[in-house]
Amino acid sequence: MYIGQITDTANATPLPESLAGVEAAIKRINAEGGINGRVITLITCDDKADANEAAKCARQAVRENVSATIGNNSNFGEAILSVLERGGVASIGQLPITQQDFASPVAFPLQAGSAGMIAGAAKLLASQGATAIALAAVDSPAGALNEQFANAGLAATSAKVLGLTLVPIEAPDYASYAATVARGSDGILIGMNSDQAGRFVQSLKQAGASQRIALTVGAVPPSMVIRLGAASQGLLVTSPFRPIEAGGASNAQYLADMKAYAPRAKKNVFSQGGWVAVETFVRVMKARKITDFSPANVLDVMGSLEDFDAGDMIPPLTTNTTLPAPYNRLFVNKVMFARIQNGQLALIDEEWHGGLIQ
Repeated sequence: MYIGQITDTANATPLPESLAGVEAAIKRINAEGGINGRVITLITCDDKADANEAAKCARQAVRENVSATIGNNSNFGEAILSVLERGGVASIGQLPITQQDFASPVAFPLQAGSAGMIAGAAKLLASQGATAIALAAVDSPAGALNEQFANAGLAATSAKVLGLTLVPIEAPDYASYAATVARGSDGILIGMNSDQAGRFVQSLKQAGASQRIALTVGAVPPSMVIRLGAASQGLLVTSPFRPIEAGGASNAQYLADMKAYAPRAKKNVFSQGGWVAVETFVRVMKARKITDFSPANVLDVMGSLEDFDAGDMIPPLTTNTTLPAPYNRLFVNKVMFARIQNGQLALIDEEWHGGLIQ
């Protein structure tokens, strides 16, 4: 059985750990005898941060007759999914970045992506008492959408978005931007990558800001928490998966697989995403006792799930439902709430908080 994985190693912020998570899970599954007696052969392809190369990778996957692509990590979901649609090949657990990742009939994202995490972060701030929330994001098309997502997360609350401050990626100093979001707000939502988010938090703290601050889990890896030191205390965090620090059976297996098969790779939300994509596929195929791994059959099986238990890293998965556009494939519209306490990420509660994007 062949499985495809399309990744990006040429991006400004490459995430090779996504592939590492996929590889670690597959190696353990094969060591245990494969899926219903069939071992997995992984075919990887680098899209080289280019839409045309991404489409070529997808065409290769179709040509090689892969059962599915699993854990794709690319900025060019539209290019990939349009090819996979024509070939009738499922994309399971891809990192959802583009609109097509939530709309394609062959897409099975296992998380709410940045849209859901930003919406969740706004909802988390409101749950902690914030009523006037200011947003800061990278000055980019994706960053400009943060206000839309935050408003979606606040729809059922009395909290409001004060405004969105877009910060140029090349800005040498964040002090003026930090002052803008601090003015008149009692909650601040930062939608940036870890380096920028860390600098922004430091600028806020240096200016004496005391507001609640929320970020997505990818923005506060352990290395960033260490660098921030005391400034990280109390930061609110949304996670699309059960955080590694929160334990659980799936995280225990994930950590064991990473230690055994990818010991040098980072253990973070991106390697979690690759790992859980494989784990979900394997659990589904074993539960249904599948022996026909043709792309068409895998696509049918993946689209027939109802409250399927894929482990405790993600909530139960239902795919046999019709969701409204433009998020037709938003099967996991939930995140977990956490905060940084004494240098560690700790769950606020054990709930999956949903209803984020409508």
